[in-house]
Amino acid sequence: MPRTSGRARAGFPRSSVRSILAALVLVSLLVVPAGPASAATSITWDRKVSGLPPLTQVTSAPDGSSRLFVVEQQGVVRVYRSGGLQAKPYLDIRGRVRYGGEGGLLSIAFDPRFRTHHFVYAAYTDNSGDMRVARFHAGSATALSVSSATYRKVITVSHPSQYTNHFAGQLVFGNSGNLYISTGDGGGGGDPFDHGQDPTTMQGKILRIQVIGAAATCGRVYCIPASNPFAHSTTKRRQIWALGLRNAWRFSVDRGTGDLWIADVGQDRREEIDHVTSAGRNLGWSCYEARLFYNSSRCRSGVTYTFPRWAYSHSYGEAAIGGFIYRGSRYAGLLGGSYIGGDEVSGKVFRGTPSGIHTVGSLPGVSSFGQTDGREIWAVTVNGGLYRMVAHHT
Repeated sequence: MPRTSGRARAGFPRSSVRSILAALVLVSLLVVPAGPASAATSITWDRKVSGLPPLTQVTSAPDGSSRLFVVEQQGVVRVYRSGGLQAKPYLDIRGRVRYGGEGGLLSIAFDPRFRTHHFVYAAYTDNSGDMRVARFHAGSATALSVSSATYRKVITVSHPSQYTNHFAGQLVFGNSGNLYISTGDGGGGGDPFDHGQDPTTMQGKILRIQVIGAAATCGRVYCIPASNPFAHSTTKRRQIWALGLRNAWRFSVDRGTGDLWIADVGQDRREEIDHVTSAGRNLGWSCYEARLFYNSSRCRSGVTYTFPRWAYSHSYGEAAIGGFIYRGSRYAGLLGGSYIGGDEVSGKVFRGTPSGIHTVGSLPGVSSFGQTDGREIWAVTVNGGLYRMVAHHT
């Protein structure tokens, strides 16, 4: 899971020049304070489950069942419903998963048509140490479990064998039905292979592929959407949607707009939240770390870099955990349209607004945020806790 810099730490991911032509940089409109600010809303967390193995995700299926799916890093998916955990695992792929360091079962995503198309996608580190996305087939939308024997490989992103960090591994279906996939820069510190800025590799990117209807469209398990920025290239990776990322452990799609909100875990000085509204954005790593120059030799002439919407220093936190634009109904009056995210190392939970980020609560060891079918926010932690968000007027 997320940790800062190149320092080796147990748990999940977190892992200069004087000037450059201003015309090469797309500057965001907001500057975020390095520390907390006052807020009219506070957030607490109602613990529902504790004592599980390290958790990487909580999510829901578009099936109207009110189930939540809790993802264990070791390779098991559990179902939480009606106040308790289902005894039998929903999916168990421990035999396919290399668990260790930041590796393991990283996330799952359900086919947006899950009521009629019962596919579950999983991102994990395979037994060769690479990041793989695979598809599994449930017997029905209400099935209590999914057989690991229904496995079909979708895509594999190679990973340097000497590193066990920076796999990323978030899966999210966009509003148009395409599947977005985050990939890490390959690990180590400082992007030693310059993957983030290299469009010929899938590492250090957000990928976008078509899996729904792919067999009919292109005769394969996935197709390249025609609107991908390099869809017709013969030299660049056609799967790329955005590049210049270090370790986008968690990102989300705003269901109201279709925009991507990406938390990229920083190196030594900054954590960042990026707002991506169109294809082909270059988010800077490892020329930049957030708004700061990191390695001048990685800055490419003629490239327009997109700066983060918000960034904060390591005096505030050291491993950004991406969250969601709140679109639920329970707290619409308090949080509607706000971004809710956090930091694993400091445990701070923050709210992003046009005026910046504001600390609104705390959840030590938060590793991922998730949503119910109704867009209410839950969270999981590295020490095996499942929590429901509660917002309060202050």
